[in-house]
Amino acid sequence: MCGIAGLLGRSPGTFADRVGPALAHRGPDDAGTWQDDRCCLVHRRLAILDLSPAGHQPMRSACGRWLLVFNGEIYNHHQLRRELLEEGVSFQGTGDTEVLLAWLIARGEAGLAHLRGMAAFCLYDRQEGTALLARDPHGIKPLYLWQGARGELAFASELRALLASGLPAARLDVQALGGFLATGSVAEPATLVEGIWRLPAGHWARWGQGRLQVEPWRPLPESLARAGEEASAEGMGQREAVDLTRVALEDSVAAHMVSDVPVGLFLSGGLDSAALLALAPPGLRTFTIGFPEPGAAGFDESEPAARIAASFGAEHTVLPLAAEQARAWLPAFLASQDQPSNDGFNTWCVSRLAAERGLKVALSGLGGDELFGGYTSFRAVPRLWRWRGRIGPLGPAAAYLMRHTPAGRRPKLQRLGALLEGSPSLARAYRCQRGFFAPREVSALLRCWGLSDRAWQPHGEERREPPGGLGDRGAVAWLEGTRYLRNQLLPDSDVMAMAAGLELRLPLVDATLESRLAGIPVDLRLQSGKQLLRRAVPELPDWFTDRPKQGFRFPFQLWLDDPRAGLLGQLPPVPVGLDLGPWYRRWNLMVLQHWLRQWLGIELAGSS
Repeated sequence: MCGIAGLLGRSPGTFADRVGPALAHRGPDDAGTWQDDRCCLVHRRLAILDLSPAGHQPMRSACGRWLLVFNGEIYNHHQLRRELLEEGVSFQGTGDTEVLLAWLIARGEAGLAHLRGMAAFCLYDRQEGTALLARDPHGIKPLYLWQGARGELAFASELRALLASGLPAARLDVQALGGFLATGSVAEPATLVEGIWRLPAGHWARWGQGRLQVEPWRPLPESLARAGEEASAEGMGQREAVDLTRVALEDSVAAHMVSDVPVGLFLSGGLDSAALLALAPPGLRTFTIGFPEPGAAGFDESEPAARIAASFGAEHTVLPLAAEQARAWLPAFLASQDQPSNDGFNTWCVSRLAAERGLKVALSGLGGDELFGGYTSFRAVPRLWRWRGRIGPLGPAAAYLMRHTPAGRRPKLQRLGALLEGSPSLARAYRCQRGFFAPREVSALLRCWGLSDRAWQPHGEERREPPGGLGDRGAVAWLEGTRYLRNQLLPDSDVMAMAAGLELRLPLVDATLESRLAGIPVDLRLQSGKQLLRRAVPELPDWFTDRPKQGFRFPFQLWLDDPRAGLLGQLPPVPVGLDLGPWYRRWNLMVLQHWLRQWLGIELAGSS
């Protein structure tokens, strides 16, 4: 895993000097730059596979025509290497970058479907003056783009690196800001900076002569959804589903263990990370966080995590995290945010712990809730949708009456009001369940800061409805995958792990795994309590699997409600009457204020 950047179609000037330091934390082991009068490629390396100089990037083909900068891991590189060897290709090293370079030269865009892993890359053809860029199906690895007025293209692993280049103007995208206020993250492909956007997950881009063509090659989780439509509940029983899931999980964990350095595991008290522990080789190093303060017991999973680690012979480390330590780390965390997010502090803390103990690679159970139906949203969202349907055309009137009750300003009632004002919709029900600020509140905040005098509403990807034929739980899985996982969890995991110089691998966010599970009927795969996953990993003891779900959460409400904790930084001004009781609303505004000030030089202030 690494950091990459590039400038295509113009003289690079000081581009490498500007963006290289901005990516240094992503690759402390090596640095490389290649440039001529029309191209500059920059790389920072975190050495995981082939630790020798043979893994240096930008990597050049033997003939000198092609150059590659690559961020990620190709887990099936040994298989691809064998195929290329049979075709007469020779190799100098043992890593995946050299294989990826040869594979792309031989296969082009058609070869993307055969890659297994997480990847963002740029392959530059010196002879033709063209480039191929791509991201993995889930978008685990980020790739930010900016195109200038003359067609020149700049790209980087982080938005901050593009800002450091001095090429894009640091202008705020107000529509994207509204989306952040509503959900706690910025929906792909947008960013908070006008003109900078993300290559969508599962897409490739072909650049040449100032023109950019973007096409999908393997969008997920939509493909999982389509395959699930064709599955028949009568065609597969539970035993067959369990056996299929077991084999697919074993394969994914084995693939994600491929490494030339030791691999650890982020172990919560939850089922997903424990399943990875059970399926991984023995002797894994595991890491978790505990909360020793009074009142935080409901968040502390350190005891069951330590107990399950011991039962599988893991070398376990616990970080006791109190408000005082969290406060001391907060400035460094805020400085690590590539875009503001309501999440990520937990990953930042445990990544720091693992890196301080000498780890460069760790597994995470992220993605298990989306894949196996673990969130409360799988029950709550369909209930909200049906409730809205029963109210029918009386919805707007009910919303008006609700807002004019004494409790009408409460966050939940604000979101319910937004649901009632529109037609029955699973996407609206999902926003009601997952949202932070309702659209009316978002509009009020933007007006308060003098940024807009128009009503804000979700648009684009934020409004898209699930495909038909999935059923209630399948539709929620689609929404969780395209919203929460893609826009918040995956970007936060990448940025916060890389802030510590750590590669985070996600065996449950794997296109090959999902393609194998796609034939399982949705009702079996998404049973309440993640029953399919439980049955597929019977090594986990009953005392562990029968525990109530907690999730990897921090006691933010406890900390932010206690003025002695000193964890809450400066908040921007807010409209009179806006309810900031829930911790996530205050945190949302705090991280936003800090990020805008640091990266765009904007101080949110009340309009006169």
